[in-house]
Amino acid sequence: MMSKIPPMVSVSDVQRNYQAVSQKVKRAKEPVVVLNNGQPDMVLLDVNWYNQHIEQRQKEEEEHYLLKLGEEALKEYKAGKSIEWLPGETFEQLLEKVDD
Repeated sequence: MMSKIPPMVSVSDVQRNYQAVSQKVKRAKEPVVVLNNGQPDMVLLDVNWYNQHIEQRQKEEEEHYLLKLGEEALKEYKAGKSIEWLPGETFEQLLEKVDD
């Protein structure tokens, strides 16, 4: 699969035409590479794009954590290490079972 060449601007474009570059970044809806002497130097991001990707990353990390937690709980259950929490039982009563 061929990778797409990202939008690019030069350092001098950023220095001289910030407003135009800002609009380009917002229109691109993806990171824009800043070139310094023809070499990639940094990346500009629209704040909305950044926030969406951070939120998505957090959701993925939470899902991964919960799946791992569920897998661990299932292993403990199958190994007979779980304790039944009966209806009406308080948390303190449950903890007493753990100590037994």
